[in-house]
Amino acid sequence: MVRRTAGVGRDATRDDVARLAGVSSAVVSYVVNDGPRPVAAATRARVLDAIDKLGYRPNTAARSLITGKSDLIGLIVPDVENQYFATLAKAVEKSAAKRGLRLVLGQAQPDQLPDLVESLAGHQVDGIITATPLPPDLLVRTGRLTVPLVKLSLDQPMDAVPSLSPDFYGGAQQAVRHLAEVHGHRRIALLTGGEPMDVRERGWHDALLLLGLVPDCRVQTSWTTAGGRDAALPLVERFPEATAVFAASDQQAAGLIAGLHALGRRVPDDIAIVGFDGALVGEFTVPPLTTVGVPFQQMSSDAVDQLDGGTIDKRIYPTELIVRESCGCRVGTE
Repeated sequence: MVRRTAGVGRDATRDDVARLAGVSSAVVSYVVNDGPRPVAAATRARVLDAIDKLGYRPNTAARSLITGKSDLIGLIVPDVENQYFATLAKAVEKSAAKRGLRLVLGQAQPDQLPDLVESLAGHQVDGIITATPLPPDLLVRTGRLTVPLVKLSLDQPMDAVPSLSPDFYGGAQQAVRHLAEVHGHRRIALLTGGEPMDVRERGWHDALLLLGLVPDCRVQTSWTTAGGRDAALPLVERFPEATAVFAASDQQAAGLIAGLHALGRRVPDDIAIVGFDGALVGEFTVPPLTTVGVPFQQMSSDAVDQLDGGTIDKRIYPTELIVRESCGCRVGTE
């Protein structure tokens, strides 16, 4: 049971903690803020005991004004329900927690991004990571922005904002080469949610050309599981000769597997599939999804570091093919 000796009807103050612990209020501040001066272990223990007994809560707004830091960082994603961005947010939160930071998560489409960026900056976050594409005039429209900004998992032309992203282009090529060189597929379709020739599509397109194959089987749908499911029928109707599919996201791939099953098509016997993300959903599809894995944790850790004075301009992270069974590999068998 918490004992409040600071007085009925009001919250405990730093001075109350100091009196109970028998120290100055400055020493309480050193303990709460972990500096700037060291505090002896026995004294620190008395202060922490007093804080516990009084139920003292430091005024984070006041502390922010004194230190110039809020220990909050913002993360903006385009869709919190998309598993790719949910996985990314979890990785960023884990990296932030290791540094004593807390995450403020926001959702915005590109046209909503300037307002949300300004709002987060107004709430004194120490930095902002965005996985939502930046409008070309973002920096002009947020001219008063005074916090660091980092792009995470975005493929955009070079600009003044540091950028960390997986190798979308190389990963797509890796998926296509696996389907063609390991499994012998000659007609490999693309399932995408992007506009023509986004970077994953360029990887698919160029890999097929380098293999002497024709990149003419393309289906566009939404970046969702439902979108992947709904793409199954147009895929088999428009491209009956396609024996394999590179899906630009694991959510789409998972939906496509379900849609093909409903049409009586077997994966991988009739149509092989490789996804892109390495998201958790791929472990639970039937059959389990072969996918191009993204190094979420390393990218997220570096993004948080960048907000704390890092020197990254642009970094592209290698991907890894995670081989399961949807491509035709017989995992765990001789």
